[in-house]
Amino acid sequence: MNSKLTIEEIVLINNLLYCENLGGPRGTFLHPSQQSKTIGDYVRGVLRKSEDIEDDTEYSTGVTGAEYKEILQAVKANEHLCEIIIQEVHYEGANVGGGRSAFLIDPVYNEAIVAFKGTQSDAEWIDNVSGLYTVPTAFQENALNWYRSLDLDGYDAITVTGHSKGGNKAKYITIMDDSVDNCFSFDGQGFSDEFIRKYSAEIVRNREKIINIIAESDFVNILLNDVGPKQFYLGTNFGRLGFAENHCANAILFFDDKGDMYLWKAKAQDKKMADLDKMLNSFIRTCRMSTKENIANMLGNVIVSAKAGDTEGLIATFTDERYKDSAASLAAYILRYKEEKPQMVASVREILGQNGFNTGMLGIIDFITNHEFLLEMIGKNPNAMIRLLKMNHAPEPAIVFLSSHFGLFSFIVLVSEKMHMLKDINLEGEDIDPEDEVITIGQKRRFYVSKRTVGIIAICIIATIVIIGMLVAIIM
Repeated sequence: MNSKLTIEEIVLINNLLYCENLGGPRGTFLHPSQQSKTIGDYVRGVLRKSEDIEDDTEYSTGVTGAEYKEILQAVKANEHLCEIIIQEVHYEGANVGGGRSAFLIDPVYNEAIVAFKGTQSDAEWIDNVSGLYTVPTAFQENALNWYRSLDLDGYDAITVTGHSKGGNKAKYITIMDDSVDNCFSFDGQGFSDEFIRKYSAEIVRNREKIINIIAESDFVNILLNDVGPKQFYLGTNFGRLGFAENHCANAILFFDDKGDMYLWKAKAQDKKMADLDKMLNSFIRTCRMSTKENIANMLGNVIVSAKAGDTEGLIATFTDERYKDSAASLAAYILRYKEEKPQMVASVREILGQNGFNTGMLGIIDFITNHEFLLEMIGKNPNAMIRLLKMNHAPEPAIVFLSSHFGLFSFIVLVSEKMHMLKDINLEGEDIDPEDEVITIGQKRRFYVSKRTVGIIAICIIATIVIIGMLVAIIM
């Protein structure tokens, strides 16, 4: 790799991409008005009116005004970053997701930097999960087409980067276009098995150009098969946002009393994230391609509801006739997987506890496994179950909740039925190495397997366990 950017500088650039309306419209980094200015121009302009930035206001997911002031001061103190020119700001049309990106130029080292912001809209969330059944996705192709439209001739180095979905786009471009010299993917998800089979030759040729910068407890990078070396960093996790804080762009930034910024390497990935990674891969590998589109659509709806805090939307997805079967298959797989890999329970219990949930809800595992006849009764006559709960002095809020969501009773029954159908489950959850998957066909075309779907499936699995667990915590 020949980039002159440090990892600290890459992380700061990715944080700048999320700056919006800091002290007013001119405080948006990815805005056409910033074109031809330097990063230093932008930062100094915002800091001159720093009193207009409200410390307690969240200007992007998980990042407050006070935290942005720290980030901007760190950028201001970095002379190299301040000299980088914002050559072009790019917006995708609303009809194709609204993704945002920037073409930057480092005049000191003659380096071109193409940076992609993370998921911008609900449509981009849906595109994230469509990677389960579409190779490549529409928005990956959009990013590649824009990259190829840029005049990148004459630079000593070409670097692509991005956070979250932006990191996935950066990796995709690096795999597909040999002109890229360096790729820094920050908490970006991976690619599906089908993607890796199809593009094994390209991946093997270009993966050493990729560095994955990962918060040790991030839950998006674990989606599907990753490509390229990984570097894990300590995160400032479990603050006001709980578990979700692990994926914020500033999660790995630490500041001392003087305002100096530091990154701290972690020894390895958080074990519970590694456990979830393997489970997610093994579940996806049990799904027929014909069912993956429905599963992806179910996950997309769950994600959109979960990020909006829409509990009713989550429940509606689990009980919707279009998605109920896929959601039940996922829940059943989680519970059956637990029987073979009991450490998953400890991992999920820790995640739930860090989010303030009652970990007693994990009693759903034993409940579904050992009470099939009771489950059958629940499905046939939920009113009888409500009366039984009242007789046993169940908490009133729980009874009210169940009384207004009878559809979840039949969902739990369906999960139980799915478990009976699951005899042997796939426990091969390791990321696939493209070199091991290369197949020579015809004119020596190689095929490979990928790992790409918005960090999101992890949230979906956790959300599924949480919703089902709300019932069991009551019933138990």
